[in-house]
Amino acid sequence: MIHKILLPLLAVPLTLSACSGADEGPTAGQYKQTVKITELDFPGLSDKAKKQTIVQMEQAAGGGTGGLFCMKGSDDGQQWKEAASQMSGALGGNCDTIKDEGTVTSINLEMTCKGTGKGDMNIKMTGQAHPEGYESAMAFDIKDPDNGETARLAMSIDAQRQGDCPG
Repeated sequence: MIHKILLPLLAVPLTLSACSGADEGPTAGQYKQTVKITELDFPGLSDKAKKQTIVQMEQAAGGGTGGLFCMKGSDDGQQWKEAASQMSGALGGNCDTIKDEGTVTSINLEMTCKGTGKGDMNIKMTGQAHPEGYESAMAFDIKDPDNGETARLAMSIDAQRQGDCPG
């Protein structure tokens, strides 16, 4: 049940991390992305349900393509900026960037979103890009609008270049 609430959130970071850019890379090509849930703290969620939810979310992150996607090459860091805008749009509500200290090869971003369908959220993302991929971490603190309790979801999102894009 809880994975149905959190899966839409998981789709946001996948899109976001797929848009990494760097002056030395990642180079254009096909990448394999892996997502690992590093924290899931949801009020009232049993240990058994937590383990099941983590497995389901990590499996869903690969999707039908096994986590493969194509990425364009360097764009002087503009994809990092575009990713934050995409996240705001995907979450709905009113999102504000409260910290953006990224560079062409790194992201260090904090956002707050009020009035989303999932409640008020604080989001942090950090990461490094390199010619053959990226490593990133993302955390969501989600305040339930009905009971005021806070849930936390954190994950690592990494990708490695597999070769050229097909076609």
